[in-house]
Amino acid sequence: MSSIAARHAGPGALAPPRATPLHYPTLVGGAEWRALPAATRARLEAPHACFVGAMTLRASACGRWIARLCRVVGSPLPPSCATPVVATVEVAHDAATGGHRWTRSYALPTRTFTVESVKTVGPSGRVVERLAAGLRMELDIYARDGELHFVSSGYFFELSLRWLRELGPRWLAELLLRSGRDTWRLRLPAWWPPGCTHVVHRDLGDGRFRFTMTIRHAWLGELFHHDGVFRMAGE
Repeated sequence: MSSIAARHAGPGALAPPRATPLHYPTLVGGAEWRALPAATRARLEAPHACFVGAMTLRASACGRWIARLCRVVGSPLPPSCATPVVATVEVAHDAATGGHRWTRSYALPTRTFTVESVKTVGPSGRVVERLAAGLRMELDIYARDGELHFVSSGYFFELSLRWLRELGPRWLAELLLRSGRDTWRLRLPAWWPPGCTHVVHRDLGDGRFRFTMTIRHAWLGELFHHDGVFRMAGE
């Protein structure tokens, strides 16, 4: 699926959860949150923000193949690039879920590649990143040494059952209504690619911050490493 199709698919389109505010001080913990640099806290608490910077997009040989295979779920990973690329990240409130919608655009040499996701609070109170095609990633969030960390703890696919109620046979609609279920989830095994995603947000002062994302598989090693320095657009 192309990047444009991935955007139109809408990561919040399948089974949007009940709107729950994404409140980072609560998720991280009051004391740990207050220990973070003020600039970091301000960036994440802003209702809308746009950042620009340059990123390196590295991937191993296995990682490049996995990125190609991920096209069937909306291409959530940008392709690797031999040289740093200009990147733009726009963050906005997502009214449907109460979370934050992230739109990341990478100016590759031949085209602009866009990835969209929504960070929300799931029914269990944990953060869930909602990607295209119903792919979901659960995240643990913590602060350490002035840095904010997002670490994946599992992946699953989520499918809305509402269309089955409306278009399926009457007996199936009645069965779903009695069960009270709105969604169907398929949890992926721990060994399933791409592996553990680890994102670090580090404030650099002077309005700048470093964003790094490493994806490491237990058997295949490090598959992806993205590293960039950003600042608020217009500064």
